[in-house]
Amino acid sequence: MDLIIKLTKLKLAWVLCLAVLVPVAYAKLSGSLSVDAIKERLKPMGQVNVIGTDAAAAPTAISGAKTPIQIYEQNCKMCHATGLAGAPKFGNKADWATRISQGLDTLVQTAWDGIRAMPPKGNCIDCTKEDIKVTVEYMIDAVK
Repeated sequence: MDLIIKLTKLKLAWVLCLAVLVPVAYAKLSGSLSVDAIKERLKPMGQVNVIGTDAAAAPTAISGAKTPIQIYEQNCKMCHATGLAGAPKFGNKADWATRISQGLDTLVQTAWDGIRAMPPKGNCIDCTKEDIKVTVEYMIDAVK
């Protein structure tokens, strides 16, 4: 009886190993794990064309300058409105005093690089350094 249980466990172990190894080996040998194959699977399946427009001339990303208020509302407000994770609250002089004393360049660089729980650029992926600067200035002006 013990021999049957041992053989059954051994067979189960082999089946589990093969269940993992066979699909991985097939994917590797078929080339479906190559970077090009992955990019091909992830590319958009289609494109929307509007009558009267040239799809090739249309921009691929959202364009247009954002105002500091829009950047703050879309990216900064979640943390800076409430002080989440130690973020200085918008309009709170006490929270901003030590930071303002470091100078605008330091604040802009910190916002650009990220600090502690704050991601780089405050999670505004398409913001330029100038966008970050004017948004930081907007936040500083709120405490003056």
